[in-house]
Amino acid sequence: MNLDPYRNETPPRREELPGGAVLLTAPLPSATAVTLGVWLRRGSQEEAPALGGISHFLEHMVFKGTLRRSAYDLAAGFDAIGAAVDAFTTKDLVAFTVKVLPEYFNTASDLLAEMLLEPAFAPDLTALEQEVVCEEIQEALDTPEDRLHDAFAARIYGAHPRGRPILGTPALVRSFGPDVLRAQHARLFAAPNLVVSLAGNIGPADRDRVAALFGGAGVGGGAPLVAPAAAGNGTSRAAAYVDPALDLDGEDDPLRLDLHSPILQTYFEAGNLGVSFGHADRLAIYLLVNVLGGGMSSRIFQSVREREGLAYTIYNYHDMGRDTGLVSCSGSCSPEKLPRLEEVLRLEYRRLLKDGIPAAELESNKAQLKSQLIFSLDGVSNQMYRAARNEIYYGRFVPVAELVDGIDKVDNEQLMRCANAWFDPDRLLFAVHGPAEGDDVDEDDDDGYDDGDD
Repeated sequence: MNLDPYRNETPPRREELPGGAVLLTAPLPSATAVTLGVWLRRGSQEEAPALGGISHFLEHMVFKGTLRRSAYDLAAGFDAIGAAVDAFTTKDLVAFTVKVLPEYFNTASDLLAEMLLEPAFAPDLTALEQEVVCEEIQEALDTPEDRLHDAFAARIYGAHPRGRPILGTPALVRSFGPDVLRAQHARLFAAPNLVVSLAGNIGPADRDRVAALFGGAGVGGGAPLVAPAAAGNGTSRAAAYVDPALDLDGEDDPLRLDLHSPILQTYFEAGNLGVSFGHADRLAIYLLVNVLGGGMSSRIFQSVREREGLAYTIYNYHDMGRDTGLVSCSGSCSPEKLPRLEEVLRLEYRRLLKDGIPAAELESNKAQLKSQLIFSLDGVSNQMYRAARNEIYYGRFVPVAELVDGIDKVDNEQLMRCANAWFDPDRLLFAVHGPAEGDDVDEDDDDGYDDGDD
């Protein structure tokens, strides 16, 4: 039995198409489907302040019709072949994906290319979609954890563009008329900004079709390429934008942030600046996040939920961008439990700094991370996603074996240095969103019906 077959991993074929787009192909002959992804190397972080939210709005608008098909025609065309279509915008990239049976791939790729490269930007549909996205923004503001996370990220990142919301603001979204959309589309969808990733049950003819569709993609000068993460220490540029001391004007305590709404639960985030995805300590950060609040055996999950019953949802996470990032513990609890929860959380952070991580616990967490990485090799969509993200983030394919070996090499000395740098409980920004004192909320009436007079 081959105990580590992932070491025989075949990287995707990489080629640069005539217009400058990168095409990645990963044939998986035993797969039952094909997944095609078209990725933009730039996300909301690269937007000018006056264009905040433009990447996300363009993500919406390409679905609203082309020069030859209406929005309904596009939707019906994908549905007619059973295609699963998705799109998303992050701070680092924008992606459009379609998964389809091999016999329908030609139709799916034609539809996706037309949708992305020939959008109509009709004025009436632009105005209509502006209202849709403004509703999305309002929905995010009405979602307690979303509203808190945006405020938390803005406070942590300060003036760094990563602190701006991906969706933009209603005023900015309503300023994106057809002329603005055409100009930004020409920049963002220019060939040098595209990564086209194809995985699954594919042959040479499928590769040729995609190359023909996207080989000359885009017009105009296009957007400048975003450099992949540098090797080595990957020192964050965030220091040029963010004051690590979080010195806040008009705040009595720069390490506290309070939002109030008449809701039942109090949502919280406790965190600090982190590292970029090119930083030499990124694998150590992955491990520390997992030790503190990753799986069900993690320290904070056990202490907060299992031993004291203080919360249903609690977890640690990291957000790593090109030049900076953050680390956080997030969750929600009843307002009266928050003081004890915060105390327990800080105690766990202090215990980590004081006592370190026993060998058995470290090995368990390494096994968890390595398993997650190796499991990610399964499935055509995972292969397509992984190839594209490696190209965008690192400018090369990063074998899983390299990551596994990197995790194995992380030692306690590196972990403790990182813990002291990014998980010091006395340097955490603690942000909460919950009911203010005196808010009229009924915790006992949970039947969901209006108890009006009969």
